[in-house]
Amino acid sequence: MKKHFTIDNLLTAICIAWGLFHLYTAFFGVLTAMWQRSIHLGFAMVVCFLIMFKESDKKLVKVLCCVMALAAVSFVLYFLLDFKGIVSRYGRPNNIDLLFGGLIIVLTLIFTTNKTGKILPGIAVVFILYAMFGQYLPGLLNHRGYSVTRIINQMSLSTEGIFGTSLGVSATYIYIFMLFGSLLTKTNIGQFYIDFAIKALGKSPGGPAKAAIVSSGLFGSVSGSAVANVAGTGVVTIPLMKKTGYKPEFAGAVEAVASTGGQIVPPMMGAAAFIMAEILGIPYYEIAIGAIIPAVIYYASVFAMVHFRAKAKDLSGMDTSHLPALKVMLREKGVMVLPLLVLIVLLMVVQLTAMRASVYSVVVTAVVGIIFGGARLKEFIEAFVDAAKSALVVVASTSCAGIIVSVINLTGLGLKFSSMMLGVANNSMFLVLLMLMFASMLLGMGLPTTPAYLILAVLGAPTLITLGVDPLAAHMFVFYFGAVSMITPPVAMAVFAACSIAKSKFWPTAGFSVLLGLPAFIVPYMFVYEPSMLFHGSTAVAIAALVTGILGSIFYAAGINGYFVRKTKIIPSLILIAAGIMMITPQLWLSAVGLVIAGVVFVIQKIDQKKTLA
Repeated sequence: MKKHFTIDNLLTAICIAWGLFHLYTAFFGVLTAMWQRSIHLGFAMVVCFLIMFKESDKKLVKVLCCVMALAAVSFVLYFLLDFKGIVSRYGRPNNIDLLFGGLIIVLTLIFTTNKTGKILPGIAVVFILYAMFGQYLPGLLNHRGYSVTRIINQMSLSTEGIFGTSLGVSATYIYIFMLFGSLLTKTNIGQFYIDFAIKALGKSPGGPAKAAIVSSGLFGSVSGSAVANVAGTGVVTIPLMKKTGYKPEFAGAVEAVASTGGQIVPPMMGAAAFIMAEILGIPYYEIAIGAIIPAVIYYASVFAMVHFRAKAKDLSGMDTSHLPALKVMLREKGVMVLPLLVLIVLLMVVQLTAMRASVYSVVVTAVVGIIFGGARLKEFIEAFVDAAKSALVVVASTSCAGIIVSVINLTGLGLKFSSMMLGVANNSMFLVLLMLMFASMLLGMGLPTTPAYLILAVLGAPTLITLGVDPLAAHMFVFYFGAVSMITPPVAMAVFAACSIAKSKFWPTAGFSVLLGLPAFIVPYMFVYEPSMLFHGSTAVAIAALVTGILGSIFYAAGINGYFVRKTKIIPSLILIAAGIMMITPQLWLSAVGLVIAGVVFVIQKIDQKKTLA
């Protein structure tokens, strides 16, 4: 039987080649920075343009897609074949250099528009125009102006722009982590996490919602993407929550908030966390360890919210008889935990580099998937294709953000922005934090978390460091709010994804999401004022912050839902909300006051409960 060539076959072959390239360089050493990054970007562009070719019915678009794919291949070949010449001509590019440099910028803008929408490339175009015509602007925005040659050289013929640190991180280990996540999903290992959470928590009050939180946390710590996490776990957990009695809006909100938390949960977190490690020049495991306490408080809050809501609404658990007992599950499939366990041990105990830890975890996942998950060649091919398609957003975001960062560095805008913020805030750290919070959430509404973090890591985080904030806390603050923007209206991407599954209205779902995630808006202030929470300081203070944070989340959730020991009236509920917020704040005396007043409510309710039972 004669086989016909198809675009799908070509796409699959390229996706596999892309994955094998990264596995090879991870095992045997990465190439020269420009080679590694240009090949990575070239693969991503070719895959993107071929998908555009496949999805379009217009002949002109198909022709343009083929031309752009060939152009992407051509600039990669140019870097490979004339690399020494490009390096020797640095700062004095010839006409061919400028032609290919301009081509890379245009292709990057088109590629990013297709994968992330118009906002990020639009911002990049504004920054390009600023670099060209900023000499005509007044005040702090004024600079001496730069030629097209200088701009192209900075943006696309060096490692200061498109091929900068952010794309470098994507080109080394972010892709491997995405392949790891895809393998977990395609080999049924990810499904084990969901089944385990449902069996362990399903029968308790509001069990499906609790299972959604745990499974989304586990899955999200591997996927590192809020929207992908909603899509991966929400199709299972949201219908279960609705079946138990949760309103569609609340069910969607639980999944959106739990999935968003995956970006801040070790061991993997979101792509921006890896870039943070590179910017700060510290091992990735320090980022992961620093994220533990904020992540625990975040999920404790969401868990408490669904528990007390279930108690207040008298919602029962679910029937889990279709799943084997936990002992049987662990005995028969407990080995499925091994890939994630290996990753955690290699990253945080052995302290291997993120790339080494990820590639070894990929090998373990493949072995476990074949032996215990029944995975065959088809599943591995699907994993390579899925990883490649998932990586496109990250590659587009990091390459386009490189354009913006290059202009910020070229024009000195970062220092000017810092001076401007300090002037407006009159050197008040709290006002600077507020401005950065709103800026992070505003950027995060229109951009993926990675470019939102990158822009403010260059513009805003240095301002906090100038004010004496711990560098990790400063960068984590910006990253955290960029992630939380996924549940912040009016553009809350995780909420939109959850609404499509829950069949719920956006605004009520977004409202519940903000209520569920409110403690997450306070936690970043905690670790800025007390960096010990990130294990940068006293361990005793870190543990105290963890305990008060968890208790505060419980009190807050009890007050919001009108249930503590028993159903509460409006005044005790408001007292519990106040107590919860006081305990989440970094001030120990406020935490002590919060604990006392919550304890009074607890005692009163216990006494009332005994009287009722008597």
